[in-house]
Amino acid sequence: MLTRRRLLTGAAAASAAALLVPATARAETPPDITTTASWLQWLTAHRDAVSAVFDDGAGHRLAHQPHTARPLASAIKVIHAAAYSDAVTAGRLDPDEPVRVGDWDARYPYGGDGGSHVQSYTLLGIPHDASGIATDPGRTVPLHRLAELMIVVSDGAAADYLRARLGDAALRGAAARAGWFDPDLRMFSGETLLLLFPEFCPPSGVPAATRRAAGDRLSDRFARDKAFRAQVIPRVTARPPTMDEQFAWAAGTGRGSAAQLAALHHEIATAQGKSADLTRHILSAQYAGHQPPGTTAMLYKGGSYPGILTLAADLLWPDRRPGTAVLLIADPSVDLANAATLLDLCAGSLTTPATLAEVSRALGH
Repeated sequence: MLTRRRLLTGAAAASAAALLVPATARAETPPDITTTASWLQWLTAHRDAVSAVFDDGAGHRLAHQPHTARPLASAIKVIHAAAYSDAVTAGRLDPDEPVRVGDWDARYPYGGDGGSHVQSYTLLGIPHDASGIATDPGRTVPLHRLAELMIVVSDGAAADYLRARLGDAALRGAAARAGWFDPDLRMFSGETLLLLFPEFCPPSGVPAATRRAAGDRLSDRFARDKAFRAQVIPRVTARPPTMDEQFAWAAGTGRGSAAQLAALHHEIATAQGKSADLTRHILSAQYAGHQPPGTTAMLYKGGSYPGILTLAADLLWPDRRPGTAVLLIADPSVDLANAATLLDLCAGSLTTPATLAEVSRALGH
């Protein structure tokens, strides 16, 4: 099993929350989900809010509401990672290509990513101002660092940069290998800007493609229009979104099912070839050397928005098929603070059949 300290570090780095802007707090007392036992109790009491797909690679499986579409948050970035690996393997992208940090910043709406972009710059030693923008926009970093930080610290600006470079056809192609056709791809910066500028957000109930297009337009406008960028911080200061507004916004973000996400993770974990090798390298970097005993790697990507928590992990063994665990939760009582304990439970479900049986019972199976 992973240690508590390692899980806390990894889950916090890989599942950035949506916003670091002030908001009206809710009065409810948060639930006690600080231990695996309390998480099992929570799952029992909130079965309708949970989708799960578990396969330990040794014949033990669990599927709970596997085809229910739920917000995926940053867990969808596994598609971006796979498409990047395809492009590098095919020679369409050079992983050592220098990228201007100013072009990377163009997809970063000033703190609207839970702090992950600032964390990227901290890890790279890149000076930045109070809003998280590099003080030297002409400085460059290798392209592969964006792909890695998109996963390790969940940098949304990196994901948006790669999507703009690769194009949606490349991302859809990467997902389609696992039978996930037409994934709900969106610009993370665009979604954040729709929350901050609700006058540009289509009304609830419109087709997902309509909101996706609105967010993509805002992301492109932010990247190119300095006057619009200058409006963001004053808007956040003057009118921070309330928690109820954030919950409603998060419910309308990009969706997918646990079955779709699990299928793509399983494909990445089992596929042969240089592209799959590179994707596995990217997804396993944050736990390299700290995976559960007996395994050779742990692949992980999670996500978090207000009231949304998503976890997707694979364990690789030298002598058996990989195991995959995907858990999607949509409930106002969850947040990133206790994601580490939940990831511990998911990893334990892939290493110990009795733990998977406990999760299965908690979900009513």
